[in-house]
Amino acid sequence: MRDIRKLPASAGAQWLLDTFTLYRRAPLQLAVLGIIGMLVSSLIAIVSQALPGWLSLLGQLLSVAVGPILFGGMLWAVSEIDQGHRAQPAHLLQPIRDRRVSHLLVPLAIQMVTILALGALLFVMIGSDGLNSIGEATRNLQVLQQSDTAPSNEQVLAVFDPVPVKRVLLWIALVFAVFVALSMAMFTQPALVMFDRQSGMHALRMSLQGCVENFGAMTVFMLLGLVAMLCIYFLVAILMQIALLFGGTAAATALMQLVVTTVIMPLYVGAVYASWKQMFAHRTRGNPPPVPPANGPKNIFAA
Repeated sequence: MRDIRKLPASAGAQWLLDTFTLYRRAPLQLAVLGIIGMLVSSLIAIVSQALPGWLSLLGQLLSVAVGPILFGGMLWAVSEIDQGHRAQPAHLLQPIRDRRVSHLLVPLAIQMVTILALGALLFVMIGSDGLNSIGEATRNLQVLQQSDTAPSNEQVLAVFDPVPVKRVLLWIALVFAVFVALSMAMFTQPALVMFDRQSGMHALRMSLQGCVENFGAMTVFMLLGLVAMLCIYFLVAILMQIALLFGGTAAATALMQLVVTTVIMPLYVGAVYASWKQMFAHRTRGNPPPVPPANGPKNIFAA
């Protein structure tokens, strides 16, 4: 039996339907979990800003790391709702209880390495002179835009003439390709880590392979999901205008953050859960997580 199922393109639409069905079962429970996650992240960020020196840096790193952990906990809560149970705040700690934290943090490390590698690649492709020419072109373009008369096409082209445009465009294309690959690799990675007990790196590979093999379903899901998000943001924009009218900018910002944590984030978690359920054959779901040796080294690359 293959680990990855080949699904029709229409499966992407089913993922979205399942997402809204799961959310409709327990919107208040998921909203409470979202608010708790928001409060925890905000508290860590506030405390880290008040700490001195390297303690502040550690606090900021912790505030970044807590995101994947809370995401894994939300996934577990969604699975409980799918099985007819209640979502509890204690589910947010499930990654810690199951020793899945290090595996959930692997994508963060991959992202950091990728950003550094892409930055180094840009420097290799255009050199320090190219970077300086981009900075100079940006400053000159701002000067042109601040002038009283609208800049002509010839003036704009003259500003970017020293910039190695072809190499910069090639780098942008590579960045886009890497972004797409990383997005697919990270899409179902948390679910594979939490439920199928995969290691962090193996889950990334499995998620990437599953999304590539089901690219049609992924495309349908992304297009329909984009339409759904635009509809949600349209409604939110109306509510934000009302909040802005009566409560000012602070009220509008708070409303937007509340919608993100109580609606958009739970919906995205539900989408990851729904796609994971259909895309992969779950051989090991329900088995207890492996217990590492008491004195041995912990290897995050092996489940």
